[in-house]
Amino acid sequence: MRNVLLSAYACLPNAGSEEGNGWNYATLLSENGYRIHCLTKHQWQAAIDPVLANGFFPNLTVHYVPMPDWADKFCAKGLIGMYFHYLYWQWKAYKLGRKLDKMHDFDLVHHVTYGSIQLGSFLYKLKKPFIFGPVGGGQRAPQALKRYFGQYWSREWMRDWVSIFLQYANPGFYQTLKTASRVIVTNDDTYQLAKSQRPNKPIERMLDAGLSASFLPSEPIERQASTTMNLLWVGRLMPRKALELTIQAFSKVNPALPITLTIVGGKGEMVDQVPGYISRYGVQDRVKWAGHVSYDEVKEFYRQSDVFVFTSLRDSCPMQLLEAMAYSLPVVTLELHGQAELVSPETGLKVTVSDEDQVTAELAKAIEWMFAHPDQRLAMGRAAYTFAQSQVWDAKIRTFIDDLYPAVMALEAPAERADVIPANPLNRHRS
Repeated sequence: MRNVLLSAYACLPNAGSEEGNGWNYATLLSENGYRIHCLTKHQWQAAIDPVLANGFFPNLTVHYVPMPDWADKFCAKGLIGMYFHYLYWQWKAYKLGRKLDKMHDFDLVHHVTYGSIQLGSFLYKLKKPFIFGPVGGGQRAPQALKRYFGQYWSREWMRDWVSIFLQYANPGFYQTLKTASRVIVTNDDTYQLAKSQRPNKPIERMLDAGLSASFLPSEPIERQASTTMNLLWVGRLMPRKALELTIQAFSKVNPALPITLTIVGGKGEMVDQVPGYISRYGVQDRVKWAGHVSYDEVKEFYRQSDVFVFTSLRDSCPMQLLEAMAYSLPVVTLELHGQAELVSPETGLKVTVSDEDQVTAELAKAIEWMFAHPDQRLAMGRAAYTFAQSQVWDAKIRTFIDDLYPAVMALEAPAERADVIPANPLNRHRS
């Protein structure tokens, strides 16, 4: 059985976002014929060890990278503290990985989380067949819409500045891109950044988010054309998610049309701003704020809605869009970053980004179009469900098992290539 060293700083059972991604890679790869040695944060040990003790994942061993207390405390000191903690963790992970390699002689090294291209990985130093990604991070919020960040725009500006600095100062960035056997990116913004460091080597494309098979309904949600239409917005109330932009655009929708908007989300820096947004734009009678809800409850909101609205100003590969599409919801979104890659003309409407007046006016027109064309809207929902089926985690993992892992290891041992299963072309292409 082949030994794989997996780097997953974020890795947690029963979690979403990057933590859920790391856990899915670790567990699903271990169930598909590989012995996985996963490096992750020591803070996750209390949650992971009881799961492993049940014996469900016999081919998975988790190694907790030790960090000094002062470094863990520094992680909470804003953006710089978090980045420092992660880079220091990577260095510690490399030193532990080097020791483990002497014991297990890894056939392959794979970095999965954090999925940030600028923060890179120090595991290139192991000089093993190395896969980096999928990663994002090349996207930047449009400055023309900085108003929606409020007091947090300075933090967003700092993020961009630090990201540029790391491209020159972090060897984990430029050395990884130059030496990795395969680099996988999740959107075009990140592809362009990777290409600057890797002009003559292949760069793969793959969405970094995925759906669990249990989340996807067994069949499309068959909605009926109705005289009313319910819009849905789901997410953390973070500055970059730009809920205010959605509400402002909705305020420009003809109020005579029987269209309502439901907001699901009750955590994040902007939570106190929501009542003010609703009041400021005069939509109190057409907007419902449900606040924070459970995982099962959000499924019901997807099921009971007609159209999903998503106006994030910076997102690598937004999970909410995949979830909405899994529930056969057509999408109204921006022609920007990850959502531009996820949504096609068959599954939704995308609005180009120029300035505030243009964006809000075109979002309103897109919402009105959805109302005026119920048959096309329902067809988009069916196409969205079909697309979501292709993004189930099991299918994503098969791409690594059947194609990427054998191909990368064959670079070191060409004679072993004879038994490789043909590539799975599922939502992946080489640029």
